[in-house]
Amino acid sequence: MSEPGLALGRLVANENSSSDLLAFLFERDPQPLIGLLGLAEDTYRCRREVKAQRAGRVDLVFYRQSDDLPVAVLEMKGASDEHDDQLDRYRAWADTFDMAPALFYCTFDGEPRPPWRSLSLITIFGAWQTVADPHTAWLAGEITAVLHRWDAEADAAIGKAQGWYVPDLVTRRTARALDDALCRAFPGAGMASATVTKAGNPTLLAWRRHPHGSDQAWIGVDVRCRGRRAAASPWLFRPCVDVDLRDESEEAVREAVLEAHDLAVALQPAMMLSAIQEALVERGRPELAQSLHVAKHDGLAGLPDRAVMADWRGRLVAGGSTPRRHPVFLHDKGRRLATQFDLDVGRITRTDLADLTSVVLEHLVERAKESRT
Repeated sequence: MSEPGLALGRLVANENSSSDLLAFLFERDPQPLIGLLGLAEDTYRCRREVKAQRAGRVDLVFYRQSDDLPVAVLEMKGASDEHDDQLDRYRAWADTFDMAPALFYCTFDGEPRPPWRSLSLITIFGAWQTVADPHTAWLAGEITAVLHRWDAEADAAIGKAQGWYVPDLVTRRTARALDDALCRAFPGAGMASATVTKAGNPTLLAWRRHPHGSDQAWIGVDVRCRGRRAAASPWLFRPCVDVDLRDESEEAVREAVLEAHDLAVALQPAMMLSAIQEALVERGRPELAQSLHVAKHDGLAGLPDRAVMADWRGRLVAGGSTPRRHPVFLHDKGRRLATQFDLDVGRITRTDLADLTSVVLEHLVERAKESRT
C-alpha cells in the first residue's frame, strides 16, 4: 500500500500539474483567490501557460472579464528556482500594460525581489478549504495536507522525508540560516546559498574567505542530495577549497587551478575525515562525527603521493594544458578541490546540518590560518 497522499503528491510536485490544480479550483469557485489576491469585486477568468511575448510562458494569468486585461500573474515554484532572469522578464512583460498586473511568486518559503510578492503554496490551496462546495473543499484540503506534511518533514529527520520538495526545502532553509549567521559574523567574507547540480539534485554551499588566498579564494562546504527519490540515501559532504573565476581566459584559468591546488594541498590534513571527526568531537558534537563515513583514502580521491602531485603541478607551471582531473582531490573544473564523505541523514535535521557545516567551516579556516602556502 502506498504512502497516504503519495499519488496526489506526484501531481502537486510537478509545477505544471499543480498550476492545473489551482486553475481547476478557481473554475470551481473563484472567490477564495479573488479575496486572497486582493482583487476588486468583478468577474475574472484564468489562463494557463500565457505566452508573454519573448519572455517565455507565465504559469497563471488572471484576466478581468469586462476589459480582458490581466490583473494578476502567478508564477508557481516548487523544487525548481528562478532561472535565466525569469522574474525580470515576466515583470518587463507585465509593465507593457497601462495598468501592470500584480505579480505573485508562489512557493513554500521563497523571497522574491519586489515588485513580486511572496505567496505560500499552503496559503493558496488552503483558501478553498472552507468553500460551500464539498468536493472543492475536499480537494483543497487534500492538497493542503500534502503540503503541510512536506513542510513538517523539512524540519524533521532528513532521511525520513517522503515529499518530493523536501530536499529542496532542507537545502534552502539551511542555506538561509547559514547565510544570515555568516553574513553577520563575517561581513563580505562569509555566505551560503542553495542551488542544484547539473543533474538537478538539491545542493547546499557555504563559504568563508580563505585567510591567505587571493580575493577569489574561498574555503567551503558543499553538501549534495543524491536525488529527490533517494533523499534517505547518504548525502555527499564535501569540504573544499574553491577559487572563483570571472575571467575565463586560458592564463586566468591556469592561475586559478594552480592556486586552488596549492591552497588545498596546504589544507589537506584538515580536510581528511579523521581530522574533521576530531574537530566535531572537540566541539561537543560526537553524534555528527559518527554520521560521516568514507570507504577509502580518508576522503581523498587518490593516495596523496607527493611525487605525483609535484609532477602534476610542474606540468601546469610549465604551461601545459589544464589537467581534467586532480590526482588527489575530487574537483569541479579543477578550481574547487574537495575531499568527500557520506553523510548519514537518518537522524540528521536541517539544524544539525547547519551546525555540522558551521563547525567544519570554522575548523578549516582555523587550520588555514596556521598553514601559509
